This record gives sequence, structure tokens and C-alpha cells, in this order.
Amino acid sequence: MPTIRPRQQHDLPLFMIIGWGLGTLPIALLFNTFNALALRYFTDVLGVAAAAAGSLIALSKLYDAFTDPVMGWLSDRTKTRFGKRRPYLFLGAIICAASIAMMFSIAEISSANPQSLLFVALILYATGYTVYNVPYLAMPPEMSLSGKTRSALMSWRVFAIGGGALVAGTLAPALVKFGGGGAEGHSLMGLTIAAMILAAGFITVVLLRGAPEVGRVSKPEKISLKEQFKTVASNRPFATLMGTKLFLLLAVAFAASTMAFFTVWVLGRDYGTLSIILLCMTAAQIVATPVWLWIYRRIGPKNTFLLSALIFAGVSMTWLWADSSEALWLIYLRAVAKGLGAGGVLLVGQALLPDVIEFDRLTSSQRREGVLSGIYTTIEKLAFAFASALLGFWLQFRGYVPQLNPRSDIQPDTAIAALNFCQSVFPAFFIIVAAIIIRWYSIDEERLIELRNKNQQ
Repeated sequence: MPTIRPRQQHDLPLFMIIGWGLGTLPIALLFNTFNALALRYFTDVLGVAAAAAGSLIALSKLYDAFTDPVMGWLSDRTKTRFGKRRPYLFLGAIICAASIAMMFSIAEISSANPQSLLFVALILYATGYTVYNVPYLAMPPEMSLSGKTRSALMSWRVFAIGGGALVAGTLAPALVKFGGGGAEGHSLMGLTIAAMILAAGFITVVLLRGAPEVGRVSKPEKISLKEQFKTVASNRPFATLMGTKLFLLLAVAFAASTMAFFTVWVLGRDYGTLSIILLCMTAAQIVATPVWLWIYRRIGPKNTFLLSALIFAGVSMTWLWADSSEALWLIYLRAVAKGLGAGGVLLVGQALLPDVIEFDRLTSSQRREGVLSGIYTTIEKLAFAFASALLGFWLQFRGYVPQLNPRSDIQPDTAIAALNFCQSVFPAFFIIVAAIIIRWYSIDEERLIELRNKNQQ
């Protein structure tokens, strides 16, 4: 049997590599719009208490702790003439669009019982996210065995994550402001983002038509979901990546969820400034991605993560001393520097997933891309569930006042200090913990090649 060697050229057409990468846009638009604006919309437009809003978000994401693995199990066993994953991308994009449109129109729909409608919208959001994202993340190890191709797929994904964050971070607040703020502005924004999610999802489904599936075993073993979880738990590289991902996303969640509050109450600025802050951050992340990819290929994932995590943590800590007297240029400079660090940690967190999925296949001879991808996205939801709940209770404990007509002089000093802490100390602490955990990651391209050769014998 010939020795398998890494290919020197991509084994997928460029349009398919780009198409899969751009497939992140629907989720990136949904995810970043929600994280940037949702919690403040719930408190300061719908008038929901911070602890109650955080709890509703946490409950909806804990619901995903069950649905993500089930979705992975289901997509692994789906057979249609359109493929096993693409039908779910189409359906998921529709649900995601409906959820974001409904969520930011609750105040327009009914003001009588906003918490009930909010919970329905959050469950719809969680369902759409799961139906789309779990099958989507299962595709790279099926599409190619080439490490170079898979890193290209993930680099385009990181570009799309940055692009989605750029649109959500700049256009979404601008649309709220353009619509007059309040309920009307948020409704306009939600409908516009929903239309963009639908368009991006449709384009992805078209570009991935005929996407290959390689490295199959002759027949998947039909073992129970519980047995699969037991086997996955013994996959040390996957467990290490999940631990790293959990704390990485806790850092991102605290920073993202408090930025709208932080801009208004700590920096004393409006959503126009928020748009520029997020523009600086995400533009820097996009520009830095090819640089981090170059670094990644030379010093490896662990050192790349450590370097970028130190940048992220150091810049985060400087927000602790921020206030309304700071010059705008210093605020924007911080945002650029933080975006540079975020680009590196996000790239590593994404690029290692196809490798640990292939490692599982080569060591277990089972096809569980969907299950592993489901667990991966469950970690995302658990991180944001914990962050949302802790943030909501922390703000309420520190005296944050939800209000339908925000005034710059009504929040107590304890609430302002809490926002400073959430934008600086929490993100810095969690990203350093993630950098420590990733030191235990133990596989590389040479190890995968060795396992491929062994399986071919």
C-alpha cells in the first residue's frame, strides 16, 4: 500500500474552499449581533431585569447542551440526494433568520409580556444555530484529508467570522441609530440582519453542491449516543481542545456582551462610537488572520495561541482604567490591538477541530464528525450560558438599573465599576487559563500521517 503524504496543492476547487469558509457568515451574523446588542436591548428597551435576562439566555443555551449532540448524531445518519449536511444548512439558515427578526421586534409585537416572547425567540435562536452549525462544522474532515486544504478552509472560516463580526458590529448599531434607537431601530436592524443571513445561507448551499466525502469506513457502526460519548471522553486531544475552547469563549463572551453597556455607561458614548470600536476590532482581526496563519505554520498551534492570548489579555486589562474622559483615538487603538490578539486565538481554536475529528476516526474507525461537532458547539453554548447568567446576576448584584429611557446619570458607581471589571479582568483571566490548557494538546500533522499510513496497511 503506498505511503500517504501531505499534498502540496489543495485537493478541492477554490470556489468550494471559499464557499465553505463563507458558510460561517449566517452564524457569524447571528452570533455577533446577538452578543453585541441583545443583553442591553433586553434590559434597556424591553425593561427586563439584568438577572432575569441573563437567566433566560442561559436556559436557552443549556437547552443546546442536549440538542447539539443529538443534531450531530442525526446528521451523521442522514442520507438524501442533496447530501447528508447541506439540507440542514438550508433549514438552519431559515430558522436563524426568523429568530433574529422576532427577537429584536418583541417590543413592536407586544409589550404586555416580553419575557415569554423573549424566551420563545431565544429557543428559536438556539434551534437554528444548532441545525445549521453542527452539520456545517462536520464537513471539513469529510471534504479533505489534506492538512493544507483544511487549514485553508479554516482560514477562510476565520475571515468569514471576522466579516460577520464586522457587519454585525458596525452595521447593526448603525441601523439601530438610523431607525431612531429604541424599539423601532432594533426592529429595523433585526429584519435587515435576517435578510442577510438568508442570502448567505443560500449562497453557501449552492457553492457546496457536490462537496466530497473522503476517508469513509465501509459502514458506520451503529452504537448508542451514550457509548459514543464514553469513547469521545477518552480522546485526549479533543478533550484538551474543548477545555481550551471553553475558556477562550468565556473571555470572548464577557468582552462582547458588555461592550454596548461599556460604551454607553463607562465611556459615555453612543452607538455611533460603538460601531467604530467594533469596526476597529474586527478589521484588525481580519487583517491579522493571514499573519497568524503564517505564524501558526512556523511555530505551531500552542505557541501561536500563547502569543495571541498574551496580547488579548494585556489589552483587556487596560480597559480597567477607562472612563469618559479618554480620547477617542486611545479607545480605537485599544480596539485594534485587541482585535489583533483575538485573530490569533480564534484561528487556533478553529484550525484544530478537523485534526481532532480525524484523529478520532483514525483511532476508533468510526464516523462521528457530527457528534464531535455537536459537542464542540455545545461547549460554545455552555460558555455563553455561564457568561450570560454570571454577567446578568453580577450587574444586578452591583446595582445596575434596567430602564426604558436610559439616562447617563442614573447608574450607580458600583454598576459602572462592575462593567469595567467585566470588560477587563474577566476576559484576561479566562484567556490565560485557555493558554495554559492548550499546552497539553498532543497531535500534529506528522502524527496524523503516521496514523493514516497505519490504517492503510
